[in-house]
Amino acid sequence: MNPCLWIGVILVSSLCIVSCARKKNKETAPSYGCNSNCGCTNPNSICGCTNDLSNIPASYKTAITKYTNANTNYSLHVCTQDSDSDGSPDYMVVESSNRPEHKSHYFETTHALYELFDFLTNLYKYAATKTSAGYSGIPGSAGHNKIAEQFIVMKMPISPDNSSTKTNTTYSTIGLALNGVSFFNENAAPGDQITNELFTFDQCSGHPQNSGVYHYHVDPACLIRDLGGSVTDNSTTVNETTYRWIEDSGSNGNLLLGFLLDGHPVYGPVGDNHTDSNGNATPSIDSYNGHFHATTEFSSGT
Repeated sequence: MNPCLWIGVILVSSLCIVSCARKKNKETAPSYGCNSNCGCTNPNSICGCTNDLSNIPASYKTAITKYTNANTNYSLHVCTQDSDSDGSPDYMVVESSNRPEHKSHYFETTHALYELFDFLTNLYKYAATKTSAGYSGIPGSAGHNKIAEQFIVMKMPISPDNSSTKTNTTYSTIGLALNGVSFFNENAAPGDQITNELFTFDQCSGHPQNSGVYHYHVDPACLIRDLGGSVTDNSTTVNETTYRWIEDSGSNGNLLLGFLLDGHPVYGPVGDNHTDSNGNATPSIDSYNGHFHATTEFSSGT
């Protein structure tokens, strides 16, 4: 498998992250003045534990509403913000505790969603990367890092548009999947290589960094499955041990996975002969790993 990596350049809007736990590793999530309270009581909460989509633009409402029901275990909240009190909303807001609805090796062992994972599986799941990158290590977990509850406020412009000025993304959250989990870009933190970090990914293709921010660098196979997308079941047997994993099937290019900070949607990996929601061939991916075409949620194109 050659993993699909996230976009590396973005027009950043606004993001606030605070962790309710501290762990150790090299990747770090930013803190933007939030205090240590998590959840709805956090004074930085804009939505206040409620969903109010009344001022979400009509063209975005169908897509943004999916944040409110994609994660059956941990609620997300969506609203708008009028930051300058002029009577018109400036931002679409998504608030998340950044905990996935799927199982993971990175939950505490006492957690209901904890599931043991043999990291040697990644030698076969990412066999193409292992060969091309010359990986010779032994796959294992990301140190002692565990998934921890966060308080993430993602503010997207109320009227997203393409910017003439592109900004490099940081080594932190650049968007949120529909289940509330952070999207990170295609890079590891300085001193590490993403082709090495692949081998610390869990059974759902994610891992947490030092403050417990669980995130996806590549296509999130379990989320794709949980959203009704197409995945393939794979296995290989080596020395009488069978390793099993799931992968994106390459046919989920029209499946909405989430949004980036600039308000642009993230769709599933584009396979061969990809067509849009109208059955028309889509343009090639550009240098920023994006392209414009009609989708189910955005019939006029996005």
